[in-house]
Amino acid sequence: MDLKNVTSIAELLGREQIELVVSDFYNRIQIHPTLAKPFSNVHDWPTHKAKIAEFWWVVLGGKPKFSYKYDPVGKHLAAGFNAELLTDWKSLFKNVLEAHLDPEMSSTWYSRVEIIGDNLLTQDQRLHHD
Repeated sequence: MDLKNVTSIAELLGREQIELVVSDFYNRIQIHPTLAKPFSNVHDWPTHKAKIAEFWWVVLGGKPKFSYKYDPVGKHLAAGFNAELLTDWKSLFKNVLEAHLDPEMSSTWYSRVEIIGDNLLTQDQRLHHD
């Protein structure tokens, strides 16, 4: 790949790599001791994985294929996420990233995971303490 023309982390990783990471993450979610239950409301895993892969593609700087309004805060809070589950979610995500990516790319993507996780926690605290 000609790095001079690469403008985003998404392009460096490529859609296939992002889709692989997302797929592995959600495969692990389904059997995770604490995360499986809040995600049990997902009934169409292939569609969910495709939607979330597109979400990460855009978060990491890729151009969207289609227009879709994402609501990660609302979805996760509706599923009962709290600080403990968010810690488990971030930890699992970090493990999956480290299994698939070199340390620099893993760390770069994980910084976005932390931002989203922290935002979820902030919104949860705001909603439950106002």
